[in-house]
Amino acid sequence: MTRKLAKSAISQKRVLDAAAKIFRDYGYAGTTMRTIADEANLKAGSIYYHYKSKDELISAVLDIGMHAVLDTVNSALAALPADADVRQRIETAIRAHLSAIIDIGDYTLATRRVIGQVPEAIRAQNMRLRDSYASLWQTILVDAQKRGEFRADANITLSRLFILGALNWTVEWFKPGGRTIDEVAHEFAAVVLDGLGKPGNTKSEAAPAKARATPRITV
Repeated sequence: MTRKLAKSAISQKRVLDAAAKIFRDYGYAGTTMRTIADEANLKAGSIYYHYKSKDELISAVLDIGMHAVLDTVNSALAALPADADVRQRIETAIRAHLSAIIDIGDYTLATRRVIGQVPEAIRAQNMRLRDSYASLWQTILVDAQKRGEFRADANITLSRLFILGALNWTVEWFKPGGRTIDEVAHEFAAVVLDGLGKPGNTKSEAAPAKARATPRITV
């Protein structure tokens, strides 16, 4: 019985991984259950053992992607010492977010492609998870502002949208063998903290006036 359940779980994961890849490549309308079954190397009928419809399957793909990020970031923050400062919390959250979305790259890319294409009920269900994650970041950033680490006039909601948008885009350009996740996370944290930080609170030295000049772009 245990072996049968294990085999079923492996088969289900194969279906989900295949679905994420196909939704990533063809979008919601261009994906069929047969295409997913072919990608998973399964008989077309066997896919219905796990999921009764394409809507049920895309809902699972979207939820897996969002839960992976939410759970990974929450766990990473919970592991920090109670006296962790703002920089530690933000860099930890950034690193965990990057680790999660890169680890499940096809799910992340599938979400980016289909979230505006799926039926409203499915999108609304996934948006509840996205709102929960947004609230987590909003709390971190508001706390930083209250502690005087960020400028008082910084728009935290816009800053959150900028941060999450930039982080999510990394799946488009991140390549193994290049910069590590730790290196990328450190640079992201520097941009966030030194960009939002109060004058005099940044850890980077001011650039020379000549270097700050806007460069001319030659086309």
